[in-house]
Amino acid sequence: MSYLSIGQILQLLIIECYSRRNLIFLLFIIISFSLLTTGIFWPKKYTAFTIIHIDDVSILQPLMRGAAETSRTTDHVANAEEIIFGEKIMQQLLHDIGWMENMPTEIQQEKIKEKIKNNLEIKDIGKNLLKIQYSDQNQMRAYTTAKRVGELFIEAGEESKVAESLSAYNFISSQVDDYLEKLVKIEGDLRIFRSNNPDARPGLQNVVANRVSQLQQKLENTHLLLKETKIKRDSIKDQLSGEAAITISQSKEGRIREQLSEFQTQLELLRLDYRDTYPDIVRFKAQIKDLNSALENEVSNRQIVREEAKKTGKTYVDESIILSPLYQELRSAYSSTETEIATLKARLKALNKSLDQEHIREKKIFSGEETLSQLTRNYKVNQDIYQDLLKRLESARVSRNLDEEQKGFTFKIQEPAKIPLIPTGIRFMHFALAGLILGFLLPVALIYVFLILDPRVRHSQIIYNELEIPILAVVNTIKTSVDRKKIKINIFFLSTSFLIVMALYSYVCWLKLVEQI
Repeated sequence: MSYLSIGQILQLLIIECYSRRNLIFLLFIIISFSLLTTGIFWPKKYTAFTIIHIDDVSILQPLMRGAAETSRTTDHVANAEEIIFGEKIMQQLLHDIGWMENMPTEIQQEKIKEKIKNNLEIKDIGKNLLKIQYSDQNQMRAYTTAKRVGELFIEAGEESKVAESLSAYNFISSQVDDYLEKLVKIEGDLRIFRSNNPDARPGLQNVVANRVSQLQQKLENTHLLLKETKIKRDSIKDQLSGEAAITISQSKEGRIREQLSEFQTQLELLRLDYRDTYPDIVRFKAQIKDLNSALENEVSNRQIVREEAKKTGKTYVDESIILSPLYQELRSAYSSTETEIATLKARLKALNKSLDQEHIREKKIFSGEETLSQLTRNYKVNQDIYQDLLKRLESARVSRNLDEEQKGFTFKIQEPAKIPLIPTGIRFMHFALAGLILGFLLPVALIYVFLILDPRVRHSQIIYNELEIPILAVVNTIKTSVDRKKIKINIFFLSTSFLIVMALYSYVCWLKLVEQI
Protein backbone atom coordinates (compact mmCIF):
# COMPACT_ATOMS: atom_id res chain seq x y z
CA MET A 1 0.00 0.00 0.00
CA SER A 2 2.95 2.32 0.51
CA TYR A 3 3.68 2.32 -3.24
CA LEU A 4 0.18 3.54 -4.12
CA SER A 5 -0.92 7.12 -4.51
CA ILE A 6 -3.88 8.63 -2.71
CA GLY A 7 -6.02 8.30 -5.82
CA GLN A 8 -5.17 4.61 -6.18
CA ILE A 9 -5.91 3.99 -2.49
CA LEU A 10 -9.30 5.72 -2.82
CA GLN A 11 -10.03 3.64 -5.90
CA LEU A 12 -9.24 0.42 -4.02
CA LEU A 13 -11.33 1.60 -1.04
CA ILE A 14 -14.34 2.30 -3.26
CA ILE A 15 -14.00 -1.09 -4.96
CA GLU A 16 -13.74 -2.89 -1.60
CA CYS A 17 -16.70 -0.96 -0.15
CA TYR A 18 -18.76 -1.79 -3.24
CA SER A 19 -17.90 -5.47 -2.96
CA ARG A 20 -18.77 -5.46 0.75
CA ARG A 21 -21.84 -3.24 0.49
CA ASN A 22 -24.06 -5.68 2.34
CA LEU A 23 -21.74 -5.72 5.38
CA ILE A 24 -21.49 -1.93 5.32
CA PHE A 25 -25.26 -1.58 5.22
CA LEU A 26 -25.66 -4.03 8.09
CA LEU A 27 -23.07 -2.17 10.21
CA PHE A 28 -24.78 1.13 9.32
CA ILE A 29 -28.12 -0.16 10.65
CA ILE A 30 -26.52 -1.55 13.83
CA ILE A 31 -24.48 1.59 14.65
CA SER A 32 -27.14 4.17 13.80
CA PHE A 33 -29.98 2.43 15.62
CA SER A 34 -27.70 1.71 18.60
CA LEU A 35 -26.93 5.41 18.99
CA LEU A 36 -30.57 6.29 18.34
CA THR A 37 -31.68 3.93 21.07
CA THR A 38 -29.03 5.36 23.39
CA GLY A 39 -30.34 8.87 22.65
CA ILE A 40 -33.92 7.80 23.42
CA PHE A 41 -32.99 6.58 26.87
CA TRP A 42 -30.31 9.22 27.54
CA PRO A 43 -31.47 11.31 30.53
CA LYS A 44 -32.24 14.97 29.89
CA LYS A 45 -30.38 17.65 31.75
CA TYR A 46 -31.99 21.00 32.47
CA THR A 47 -29.97 23.96 33.69
CA ALA A 48 -31.39 27.02 35.40
CA PHE A 49 -29.34 30.01 36.50
CA THR A 50 -29.59 33.35 38.20
CA ILE A 51 -27.17 36.30 37.98
CA ILE A 52 -26.44 38.34 41.10
CA HIS A 53 -24.73 41.72 41.29
CA ILE A 54 -22.36 42.05 44.24
CA ASP A 55 -21.45 45.38 45.80
CA ASP A 56 -18.00 44.47 47.07
CA VAL A 57 -17.25 47.83 48.73
CA SER A 58 -16.71 47.11 52.40
CA ILE A 59 -18.46 49.38 54.88
CA LEU A 60 -15.06 50.15 56.39
CA GLN A 61 -13.67 51.53 53.13
CA PRO A 62 -15.75 54.74 52.93
CA LEU A 63 -15.60 55.11 56.69
CA MET A 64 -11.83 54.69 56.96
CA ARG A 65 -10.84 56.28 53.61
CA GLY A 66 -7.79 58.45 54.14
CA ALA A 67 -7.18 57.18 57.67
CA ALA A 68 -6.31 53.53 57.19
CA GLU A 69 -6.15 50.88 54.50
CA THR A 70 -8.72 48.09 54.64
CA SER A 71 -8.36 44.68 53.06
CA ARG A 72 -10.57 43.84 50.09
CA THR A 73 -11.89 40.42 49.16
CA THR A 74 -12.20 40.04 45.39
CA ASP A 75 -12.61 36.26 45.08
CA HIS A 76 -16.42 36.33 44.85
CA VAL A 77 -16.64 32.70 43.71
CA ALA A 78 -14.74 31.37 46.72
CA ASN A 79 -16.80 33.52 49.09
CA ALA A 80 -20.07 32.44 47.46
CA GLU A 81 -19.10 28.77 47.59
CA GLU A 82 -18.16 29.09 51.22
CA ILE A 83 -21.54 30.65 52.01
CA ILE A 84 -23.76 28.48 49.78
CA PHE A 85 -22.04 25.17 50.52
CA GLY A 86 -22.31 25.88 54.22
CA GLU A 87 -24.39 23.57 56.40
CA LYS A 88 -27.04 26.21 57.07
CA ILE A 89 -28.00 26.87 53.43
CA MET A 90 -27.63 23.21 52.40
CA GLN A 91 -30.00 22.10 55.15
CA GLN A 92 -32.44 24.85 54.22
CA LEU A 93 -32.39 23.68 50.59
CA LEU A 94 -33.28 20.14 51.56
CA HIS A 95 -36.47 21.42 53.24
CA ASP A 96 -37.39 24.05 50.63
CA ILE A 97 -36.88 21.92 47.49
CA GLY A 98 -38.69 18.90 48.86
CA TRP A 99 -35.84 16.47 49.44
CA MET A 100 -37.04 15.86 52.99
CA GLU A 101 -40.49 14.62 52.02
CA ASN A 102 -39.38 10.99 52.00
CA MET A 103 -37.70 11.41 55.42
CA PRO A 104 -34.15 10.46 54.32
CA THR A 105 -31.61 9.33 56.86
CA GLU A 106 -28.59 11.43 57.74
CA ILE A 107 -26.41 9.42 55.38
CA GLN A 108 -28.93 9.92 52.56
CA GLN A 109 -29.10 13.63 53.38
CA GLU A 110 -25.34 13.91 53.05
CA LYS A 111 -25.46 12.13 49.68
CA ILE A 112 -28.19 14.52 48.51
CA LYS A 113 -26.07 17.48 49.63
CA GLU A 114 -23.09 16.13 47.70
CA LYS A 115 -25.30 15.68 44.65
CA ILE A 116 -26.52 19.28 44.93
CA LYS A 117 -22.93 20.53 45.29
CA ASN A 118 -21.82 18.55 42.22
CA ASN A 119 -24.71 19.89 40.10
CA LEU A 120 -24.35 23.46 41.39
CA GLU A 121 -21.87 25.71 39.61
CA ILE A 122 -20.83 29.22 40.63
CA LYS A 123 -18.97 31.38 38.10
CA ASP A 124 -17.66 34.92 37.95
CA ILE A 125 -18.93 36.30 34.63
CA GLY A 126 -17.92 39.93 34.92
CA LYS A 127 -17.17 42.82 37.21
CA ASN A 128 -19.16 42.19 40.41
CA LEU A 129 -21.42 39.72 38.57
CA LEU A 130 -21.89 36.19 39.89
CA LYS A 131 -23.71 33.41 38.02
CA ILE A 132 -25.30 30.60 40.03
CA GLN A 133 -26.57 27.71 37.91
CA TYR A 134 -27.99 24.31 38.83
CA SER A 135 -28.47 21.28 36.57
CA ASP A 136 -31.05 18.55 37.15
CA GLN A 137 -33.10 16.01 35.19
CA ASN A 138 -36.25 17.68 36.50
CA GLN A 139 -36.65 21.13 34.99
CA MET A 140 -38.83 22.46 37.84
CA ARG A 141 -36.37 21.25 40.44
CA ALA A 142 -33.53 22.87 38.52
CA TYR A 143 -35.49 26.15 38.47
CA THR A 144 -36.55 26.12 42.13
CA THR A 145 -33.07 25.12 43.30
CA ALA A 146 -31.31 27.89 41.34
CA LYS A 147 -33.91 30.44 42.47
CA ARG A 148 -33.78 29.41 46.12
CA VAL A 149 -29.96 29.27 46.21
CA GLY A 150 -29.83 32.85 44.93
CA GLU A 151 -32.38 34.00 47.51
CA LEU A 152 -30.59 32.27 50.39
CA PHE A 153 -27.26 33.68 49.23
CA ILE A 154 -28.68 37.22 49.19
CA GLU A 155 -30.24 36.72 52.64
CA ALA A 156 -26.91 35.55 54.00
CA GLY A 157 -25.23 38.51 52.32
CA GLU A 158 -27.64 40.98 53.90
CA GLU A 159 -27.07 39.41 57.31
CA SER A 160 -23.34 39.64 56.70
CA LYS A 161 -23.75 43.30 55.69
CA VAL A 162 -25.56 44.14 58.94
CA ALA A 163 -22.93 42.25 60.91
CA GLU A 164 -20.19 44.05 59.02
CA SER A 165 -21.75 47.45 59.74
CA LEU A 166 -22.01 46.62 63.43
CA SER A 167 -18.45 45.31 63.43
CA ALA A 168 -17.23 48.47 61.69
CA TYR A 169 -19.02 50.66 64.23
CA ASN A 170 -17.60 48.69 67.14
CA PHE A 171 -14.14 48.80 65.61
CA ILE A 172 -14.15 52.57 65.10
CA SER A 173 -15.63 53.05 68.58
CA SER A 174 -12.81 50.99 70.10
CA GLN A 175 -10.28 53.05 68.11
CA VAL A 176 -11.82 56.27 69.44
CA ASP A 177 -11.48 54.98 73.02
CA ASP A 178 -7.88 53.90 72.38
CA TYR A 179 -6.83 57.27 70.94
CA LEU A 180 -8.61 59.14 73.74
CA GLU A 181 -6.61 57.10 76.23
CA LYS A 182 -3.42 57.87 74.29
CA LEU A 183 -4.21 61.61 74.33
CA VAL A 184 -4.79 61.61 78.09
CA LYS A 185 -1.51 59.73 78.63
CA ILE A 186 0.47 62.09 76.36
CA GLU A 187 -1.00 65.15 78.12
CA GLY A 188 0.15 63.73 81.45
CA ASP A 189 3.61 63.01 80.04
CA LEU A 190 3.84 66.59 78.76
CA ARG A 191 2.95 68.06 82.16
CA ILE A 192 5.46 65.85 83.98
CA PHE A 193 8.20 66.59 81.45
CA ARG A 194 7.70 70.37 81.59
CA SER A 195 7.73 70.34 85.39
CA ASN A 196 10.95 68.26 85.47
CA ASN A 197 12.66 70.18 82.66
CA PRO A 198 12.10 73.93 83.07
CA ASP A 199 14.88 74.63 80.54
CA ALA A 200 12.96 72.79 77.85
CA ARG A 201 11.28 75.80 76.30
CA PRO A 202 11.42 77.26 72.80
CA GLY A 203 14.31 79.68 72.06
CA LEU A 204 16.48 78.71 75.03
CA GLN A 205 18.83 76.71 72.84
CA ASN A 206 19.75 79.88 70.91
CA VAL A 207 20.55 81.70 74.17
CA VAL A 208 22.84 78.87 75.28
CA ALA A 209 24.49 78.79 71.86
CA ASN A 210 25.26 82.52 72.13
CA ARG A 211 26.63 82.01 75.62
CA VAL A 212 28.91 79.19 74.39
CA SER A 213 30.11 81.39 71.54
CA GLN A 214 30.97 84.20 73.97
CA LEU A 215 32.85 81.85 76.28
CA GLN A 216 34.81 80.41 73.39
CA GLN A 217 35.73 83.93 72.28
CA LYS A 218 36.88 84.80 75.80
CA LEU A 219 38.90 81.57 75.93
CA GLU A 220 40.66 82.44 72.70
CA ASN A 221 41.42 85.97 73.91
CA THR A 222 42.69 84.69 77.28
CA HIS A 223 44.91 82.10 75.58
CA LEU A 224 46.36 84.80 73.38
CA LEU A 225 46.90 87.16 76.33
CA LEU A 226 48.52 84.35 78.34
CA LYS A 227 50.88 83.63 75.50
CA GLU A 228 51.82 87.30 75.22
CA THR A 229 52.35 87.55 79.02
CA LYS A 230 54.65 84.52 79.01
CA ILE A 231 56.69 86.07 76.23
CA LYS A 232 56.90 89.26 78.29
CA ARG A 233 57.99 87.29 81.37
CA ASP A 234 60.73 85.51 79.43
CA SER A 235 61.95 88.87 78.12
CA ILE A 236 62.11 90.35 81.65
CA LYS A 237 63.93 87.26 82.81
CA ASP A 238 66.55 87.73 80.09
CA GLN A 239 66.89 91.40 81.08
CA LEU A 240 67.41 90.38 84.71
CA SER A 241 70.25 88.10 83.65
CA GLY A 242 71.87 90.91 81.64
CA GLU A 243 71.59 93.40 84.46
CA ALA A 244 73.25 90.90 86.80
CA ALA A 245 76.16 90.56 84.37
CA ILE A 246 76.57 94.35 84.22
CA THR A 247 76.30 94.89 87.97
CA ILE A 248 78.74 92.12 88.79
CA SER A 249 81.54 94.51 88.24
CA GLN A 250 80.22 96.72 91.02
CA SER A 251 79.95 93.92 93.51
CA LYS A 252 82.24 93.44 96.55
CA GLU A 253 84.59 91.20 94.65
CA GLY A 254 84.95 93.88 92.04
CA ARG A 255 85.81 96.52 94.59
CA ILE A 256 88.46 94.22 96.12
CA ARG A 257 90.00 93.67 92.74
CA GLU A 258 90.00 97.42 92.08
CA GLN A 259 91.77 98.06 95.40
CA LEU A 260 94.26 95.30 94.63
CA SER A 261 94.99 96.83 91.28
CA GLU A 262 95.37 100.29 92.84
CA PHE A 263 97.70 99.00 95.59
CA GLN A 264 99.77 97.07 93.08
CA THR A 265 100.21 100.20 91.03
CA GLN A 266 101.30 102.26 94.04
CA LEU A 267 103.60 99.44 95.18
CA GLU A 268 105.30 99.34 91.83
CA LEU A 269 105.77 103.11 91.89
CA LEU A 270 107.29 102.97 95.35
CA ARG A 271 109.67 100.17 94.35
CA LEU A 272 111.06 102.44 91.71
CA ASP A 273 112.34 104.79 94.40
CA TYR A 274 112.65 102.66 97.52
CA ARG A 275 113.58 99.27 98.69
CA ASP A 276 111.27 96.57 99.98
CA THR A 277 112.04 97.52 103.56
CA TYR A 278 110.54 100.89 103.05
CA PRO A 279 107.61 101.24 105.49
CA ASP A 280 105.08 102.22 102.84
CA ILE A 281 106.11 99.26 100.70
CA VAL A 282 105.75 96.92 103.68
CA ARG A 283 102.37 98.43 104.44
CA PHE A 284 101.16 98.06 100.84
CA LYS A 285 102.34 94.46 100.82
CA ALA A 286 100.41 93.73 103.97
CA GLN A 287 97.28 95.39 102.55
CA ILE A 288 97.65 93.51 99.27
CA LYS A 289 97.97 90.27 101.18
CA ASP A 290 94.85 91.07 103.21
CA LEU A 291 92.93 91.96 100.04
CA ASN A 292 93.97 88.70 98.37
CA SER A 293 92.83 86.77 101.40
CA ALA A 294 89.50 88.67 101.37
CA LEU A 295 89.13 88.04 97.65
CA GLU A 296 89.71 84.31 98.10
CA ASN A 297 87.18 84.18 100.93
CA GLU A 298 84.62 86.09 98.82
CA VAL A 299 85.09 83.75 95.83
CA SER A 300 84.93 80.71 98.09
CA ASN A 301 81.74 81.91 99.83
CA ARG A 302 80.02 82.71 96.53
CA GLN A 303 80.94 79.31 95.16
CA ILE A 304 79.46 77.59 98.23
CA VAL A 305 76.22 79.62 97.92
CA ARG A 306 75.90 78.81 94.20
CA GLU A 307 76.34 75.10 94.83
CA GLU A 308 73.70 75.20 97.54
CA ALA A 309 71.34 77.15 95.24
CA LYS A 310 71.93 74.63 92.51
CA LYS A 311 71.05 71.79 94.85
CA THR A 312 67.86 73.50 96.10
CA GLY A 313 66.85 74.80 92.63
CA LYS A 314 66.94 78.47 93.67
CA THR A 315 68.50 81.28 91.65
CA TYR A 316 71.60 82.77 93.08
CA VAL A 317 71.72 86.56 92.97
CA ASP A 318 74.59 88.49 94.35
CA GLU A 319 73.82 90.91 97.17
CA SER A 320 75.16 93.87 95.25
CA ILE A 321 72.96 93.02 92.29
CA ILE A 322 69.89 92.92 94.50
CA LEU A 323 70.67 96.41 95.70
CA SER A 324 70.72 97.69 92.07
CA PRO A 325 67.70 100.04 91.33
CA LEU A 326 67.32 98.77 87.75
CA TYR A 327 67.41 95.20 88.95
CA GLN A 328 64.75 96.04 91.54
CA GLU A 329 62.54 97.51 88.84
CA LEU A 330 62.97 94.49 86.56
CA ARG A 331 62.35 92.19 89.49
CA SER A 332 59.12 93.99 90.27
CA ALA A 333 58.02 93.76 86.63
CA TYR A 334 58.87 90.06 86.58
CA SER A 335 56.81 89.46 89.73
CA SER A 336 53.87 91.37 88.27
CA THR A 337 54.10 89.30 85.10
CA GLU A 338 54.10 86.06 87.10
CA THR A 339 51.03 87.25 88.99
CA GLU A 340 49.30 88.13 85.73
CA ILE A 341 50.12 84.66 84.31
CA ALA A 342 48.65 82.98 87.39
CA THR A 343 45.54 85.18 87.05
CA LEU A 344 45.14 84.28 83.38
CA LYS A 345 45.53 80.56 84.14
CA ALA A 346 42.86 80.81 86.83
CA ARG A 347 40.63 82.66 84.36
CA LEU A 348 41.20 79.94 81.75
CA LYS A 349 40.23 77.27 84.24
CA ALA A 350 37.07 79.16 85.19
CA LEU A 351 36.16 79.74 81.52
CA ASN A 352 36.70 76.06 80.67
CA LYS A 353 34.52 75.06 83.59
CA SER A 354 31.80 77.47 82.50
CA LEU A 355 32.08 76.22 78.93
CA ASP A 356 31.75 72.60 80.05
CA GLN A 357 28.68 73.52 82.10
CA GLU A 358 27.14 75.27 79.10
CA HIS A 359 27.85 72.26 76.91
CA ILE A 360 26.16 69.99 79.44
CA ARG A 361 23.26 72.41 79.59
CA GLU A 362 23.12 72.54 75.82
CA LYS A 363 22.94 68.75 75.60
CA LYS A 364 20.21 68.65 78.22
CA ILE A 365 18.28 71.36 76.40
CA PHE A 366 18.72 69.58 73.05
CA SER A 367 17.60 66.26 74.52
CA GLY A 368 14.75 67.97 76.30
CA GLU A 369 13.64 69.83 73.18
CA GLU A 370 13.79 66.61 71.17
CA THR A 371 11.65 64.82 73.74
CA LEU A 372 9.30 67.79 73.98
CA SER A 373 9.03 67.97 70.20
CA GLN A 374 8.31 64.26 70.02
CA LEU A 375 5.66 64.46 72.74
CA THR A 376 4.08 67.52 71.10
CA ARG A 377 4.13 65.85 67.69
CA ASN A 378 2.58 62.66 69.07
CA TYR A 379 -0.07 64.69 70.81
CA LYS A 380 -0.96 66.62 67.65
CA VAL A 381 -1.02 63.49 65.46
CA ASN A 382 -3.17 61.57 67.92
CA GLN A 383 -5.44 64.56 68.37
CA ASP A 384 -5.97 64.85 64.60
CA ILE A 385 -6.68 61.13 64.31
CA TYR A 386 -9.01 61.30 67.29
CA GLN A 387 -11.02 64.17 65.79
CA ASP A 388 -11.19 62.36 62.45
CA LEU A 389 -12.31 59.12 64.12
CA LEU A 390 -15.09 60.98 65.90
CA LYS A 391 -16.48 62.07 62.52
CA ARG A 392 -16.14 58.57 61.13
CA LEU A 393 -17.81 57.10 64.18
CA GLU A 394 -20.89 59.20 63.46
CA SER A 395 -20.82 58.06 59.83
CA ALA A 396 -20.51 54.43 60.99
CA ARG A 397 -23.52 54.93 63.27
CA VAL A 398 -25.59 56.18 60.32
CA SER A 399 -24.42 53.28 58.12
CA ARG A 400 -25.29 50.79 60.83
CA ASN A 401 -28.79 52.23 61.19
CA LEU A 402 -29.29 52.15 57.41
CA ASP A 403 -28.27 48.51 57.19
CA GLU A 404 -30.40 47.54 60.16
CA GLU A 405 -33.41 49.19 58.49
CA GLN A 406 -32.53 47.57 55.11
CA LYS A 407 -32.14 50.98 53.46
CA GLY A 408 -28.99 49.95 51.70
CA PHE A 409 -28.04 46.82 49.78
CA THR A 410 -25.03 44.72 49.10
CA PHE A 411 -26.50 42.12 46.70
CA LYS A 412 -29.24 42.31 44.11
CA ILE A 413 -30.60 39.89 41.50
CA GLN A 414 -29.39 41.09 38.11
CA GLU A 415 -31.25 38.35 36.23
CA PRO A 416 -33.79 36.10 37.99
CA ALA A 417 -33.94 32.35 37.45
CA LYS A 418 -36.23 31.03 34.71
CA ILE A 419 -37.77 27.63 34.07
CA PRO A 420 -35.49 25.87 31.52
CA LEU A 421 -37.46 24.71 28.47
CA ILE A 422 -34.64 23.16 26.45
CA PRO A 423 -32.32 20.60 28.00
CA THR A 424 -28.62 21.31 27.98
CA GLY A 425 -25.66 19.07 27.28
CA ILE A 426 -25.85 16.04 24.93
CA ARG A 427 -29.42 15.70 23.63
CA PHE A 428 -31.35 13.22 21.45
CA MET A 429 -30.60 15.12 18.24
CA HIS A 430 -26.89 14.80 18.90
CA PHE A 431 -27.22 11.02 19.19
CA ALA A 432 -29.39 10.87 16.03
CA LEU A 433 -26.90 12.84 13.94
CA ALA A 434 -23.95 10.93 15.40
CA GLY A 435 -25.72 7.64 14.49
CA LEU A 436 -26.01 8.59 10.82
CA ILE A 437 -22.48 9.96 10.56
CA LEU A 438 -20.74 7.20 12.53
CA GLY A 439 -22.92 4.54 10.85
CA PHE A 440 -21.35 5.48 7.53
CA LEU A 441 -17.80 6.40 8.61
CA LEU A 442 -17.02 3.51 10.94
CA PRO A 443 -17.60 0.71 8.37
CA VAL A 444 -15.55 2.59 5.80
CA ALA A 445 -12.78 3.05 8.35
CA LEU A 446 -12.88 -0.66 9.20
CA ILE A 447 -12.54 -1.57 5.51
CA TYR A 448 -9.60 0.82 5.16
CA VAL A 449 -7.88 -0.87 8.11
CA PHE A 450 -8.64 -4.23 6.54
CA LEU A 451 -6.99 -3.15 3.28
CA ILE A 452 -3.86 -2.15 5.13
CA LEU A 453 -3.63 -5.38 7.11
CA ASP A 454 -4.71 -7.78 4.31
CA PRO A 455 -1.56 -9.23 2.60
CA ARG A 456 -3.30 -10.03 -0.68
CA VAL A 457 -2.22 -8.19 -3.82
CA ARG A 458 -4.95 -5.86 -4.99
CA HIS A 459 -3.12 -3.67 -7.52
CA SER A 460 -0.63 -4.27 -10.32
CA GLN A 461 1.64 -1.51 -9.05
CA ILE A 462 2.45 -3.62 -5.97
CA ILE A 463 3.67 -6.52 -8.14
CA TYR A 464 5.88 -4.22 -10.17
CA ASN A 465 7.44 -2.45 -7.16
CA GLU A 466 7.86 -5.32 -4.72
CA LEU A 467 8.54 -8.31 -7.03
CA GLU A 468 10.18 -6.27 -9.80
CA ILE A 469 8.26 -8.28 -12.42
CA PRO A 470 7.21 -6.44 -15.55
CA ILE A 471 3.48 -6.32 -16.13
CA LEU A 472 2.31 -6.88 -19.66
CA ALA A 473 -1.46 -6.43 -19.17
CA VAL A 474 -4.19 -6.24 -16.55
CA VAL A 475 -7.32 -8.37 -16.92
CA ASN A 476 -10.44 -7.12 -15.10
CA THR A 477 -13.03 -9.38 -13.55
CA ILE A 478 -15.50 -10.55 -16.18
CA LYS A 479 -19.09 -10.69 -14.95
CA THR A 480 -21.74 -12.72 -16.67
CA SER A 481 -25.26 -11.53 -17.28
CA VAL A 482 -26.43 -13.58 -14.33
CA ASP A 483 -23.89 -11.86 -12.07
CA ARG A 484 -24.94 -8.42 -13.31
CA LYS A 485 -28.58 -9.28 -12.69
CA LYS A 486 -27.81 -10.39 -9.13
CA ILE A 487 -25.92 -7.18 -8.54
CA LYS A 488 -28.83 -5.07 -9.73
CA ILE A 489 -31.25 -6.98 -7.53
CA ASN A 490 -28.90 -6.56 -4.57
CA ILE A 491 -28.50 -2.82 -5.17
CA PHE A 492 -32.28 -2.42 -5.50
CA PHE A 493 -32.78 -4.34 -2.25
CA LEU A 494 -30.18 -2.26 -0.42
CA SER A 495 -31.63 1.02 -1.74
CA THR A 496 -35.14 0.02 -0.72
CA SER A 497 -33.90 -1.12 2.66
CA PHE A 498 -31.96 2.14 3.11
CA LEU A 499 -35.07 4.20 2.37
CA ILE A 500 -37.12 2.10 4.77
CA VAL A 501 -34.43 2.44 7.45
CA MET A 502 -34.22 6.21 6.97
CA ALA A 503 -38.01 6.51 7.09
CA LEU A 504 -38.10 4.49 10.29
CA TYR A 505 -35.17 6.52 11.65
CA SER A 506 -36.96 9.78 10.88
CA TYR A 507 -40.20 8.54 12.38
CA VAL A 508 -38.49 7.59 15.63
CA CYS A 509 -36.83 11.02 15.74
CA TRP A 510 -40.19 12.72 15.17
CA LEU A 511 -41.82 10.69 17.94
CA LYS A 512 -39.01 11.67 20.29
CA LEU A 513 -39.28 15.35 19.40
CA VAL A 514 -43.04 15.38 20.05
CA GLU A 515 -42.30 13.47 23.25
CA GLN A 516 -44.37 10.48 22.26
CA ILE A 517 -41.61 8.16 23.41
